[in-house]
Amino acid sequence: MRSLLPSLEPTAVVGQFPMQTLAFEPIESGQFSNSPTPLGLGTSLMLNLDEFPELKWLSTYLTYLHSLQSECDRLSHAIQSIAEAGNVYRDYWIEPYTKTKKGKDYTYYQLRWLTGERKKSGQPKVKTKHLSHRAVAEVQAAIARGNQVEALEKERRQVEVEIERIKYLVRGTGRRLHRVVSQNFKGWEGKRDE
Repeated sequence: MRSLLPSLEPTAVVGQFPMQTLAFEPIESGQFSNSPTPLGLGTSLMLNLDEFPELKWLSTYLTYLHSLQSECDRLSHAIQSIAEAGNVYRDYWIEPYTKTKKGKDYTYYQLRWLTGERKKSGQPKVKTKHLSHRAVAEVQAAIARGNQVEALEKERRQVEVEIERIKYLVRGTGRRLHRVVSQNFKGWEGKRDE
C-alpha cells in the first residue's frame, strides 16, 4: 500500500524564518521502516518568505497582542474592584446652595443627575435630591468612583480597538499565506497530474 507523507526540509534562512520545501513522496508500505529518509519524487512547494515582510514582525505582533489582552484584563479587574468598593455614581454631581435664615447663611447640598431622557427643548432632564450633611462625603466618594470607572472604561475601549487592529493585521497575514500556499499547491497538483 502506498501513502503520501509530507516531508519538510530546510533549504535557506531568510531573516529569522527558515525557508522550507514541502515535498510529498510516495512510500511503499514496507519501505517506511527500512529507509531512514524517504526519497523525494516530485515538485517541491516553495514559499518565498521575502514576499511576506510582515512575518518578520509576526512574533512582535503576537507578543504585543498578548500584552494588550493582559492590559484589558487588568482594566476590567480594576473596574470590577471599584464597583465592589461601593456605589458608583456616573453623571451625578453635587451642587451647594446657600440660604439665609435669621441673618445667618446656611450651606445645603443637593445631588443632581442626568436621567437619560430629554426635554421637549432637547436639553437633558436633570433630577435633584436634597443631601444631608452626613451623606455628602459618601456621595462624593461614589461620584469619584464613577469618574474612575468612566476613565478606566475609556482606556479599556482604546485598548480593545488596538487589539482588533493587531488581530486584523495577523489575520490578514494568515490569509495571504494561506492564499499563496493554496495557489502553489494547486500548481503543484497540476504539474503532478501531467
